Amino acid sequence: MSHPFSSRSKVAGAIGLTLSVAAAVILIVLHYTNTAPAAVEPKAAVVTSLAVRGSLSASVLAYGTVVSAPGHTLAIVMPHEGTIAAVHVHDGDAVRAGQAIVTIAIAPAAAAQFSQALAALDFAKADLARVERLFGEKLAANDQLAAARRAYSDAQAQFDQQTHIGTDRAQDTLRAPFAGVIFALTGTPGDRPVVGAAIATLASRSDVVLQLGLEPTDAAGLAPGAPVRLDLPQGGVASIKGTLIAVGAAIDPVSRLVKAVAQIAAADAAHLTLGMTLIAHIDLPARQGVVFSRGALLEDAAGPFIFRVVDGKAHRMPVHILVETNTQTLIDGNLADGTRVIVSGNAALEEGVAVQEVKP
Repeated sequence: MSHPFSSRSKVAGAIGLTLSVAAAVILIVLHYTNTAPAAVEPKAAVVTSLAVRGSLSASVLAYGTVVSAPGHTLAIVMPHEGTIAAVHVHDGDAVRAGQAIVTIAIAPAAAAQFSQALAALDFAKADLARVERLFGEKLAANDQLAAARRAYSDAQAQFDQQTHIGTDRAQDTLRAPFAGVIFALTGTPGDRPVVGAAIATLASRSDVVLQLGLEPTDAAGLAPGAPVRLDLPQGGVASIKGTLIAVGAAIDPVSRLVKAVAQIAAADAAHLTLGMTLIAHIDLPARQGVVFSRGALLEDAAGPFIFRVVDGKAHRMPVHILVETNTQTLIDGNLADGTRVIVSGNAALEEGVAVQEVKP
């Protein structure tokens, strides 16, 4: 039979051993807990660029049509009564200076006007000679001589006019006074247009302009003298330079656009065709502010904003846009010069998120 004291000693020893093991485990856990690395805060990878103070100009886009300058466009009109005997050109033809356009057979009434003008000139000439002879013999007064000279001058003017319009010939051929392109040709053989009616329009190819239609908001910021860059819609040619020479002050009731005109240099005009369409890029006056890459610009229901980097974290900042182009944005001066703004990786950012800058 075992002694009670011996049993108690065994129990106490077991308890002590258990406590020792537990203490050792606790010490080990505490050791590894104290020496384990601290949790690392995740960082969003972003690309940044510097915001700098400067200027930026927006570009207005408009379509235009190449036309001859108004001072180099001429209406060829019916100069006198008659019938169109022949038409020597087609609508759209390029003609040289002096080339025949139409031939007109003189109407009997027009021929009669020439005969009357010739007879009046012959009579006035003979009468002036008679009065001058009488004046030399002191048989005519000064006022008689003056009246005879005036009558002769009037008769000569009437005769010259009839000769100029071609009534002195059975047929009159109207010719191009300068090289150009025929437009709006309406005459056909056998027609009897009224005197003064347009038969065709001749437009010069050496002095052309671009007729533009501008949005009213764009037109309000433009003035004559602004540089214009012109391109063909399909591309394939080098840009053509021009200058804005006129901006309308009213909105066209049909197109709802403001009319404007751009001058094209003569050297470039030689490569253009009247009636062709060009795209005009017109720079608005530059504005001052802070410039940064357009990729930094975001927008939500609250308006446009950007993320800037402060102490390694992204901070949202609302902005007021002054000018925006395809690659850059100009805002007012409430952003410090040299601020790093996030231009890539900013779409999913939130306020205060830690960021890490990477190369683009």
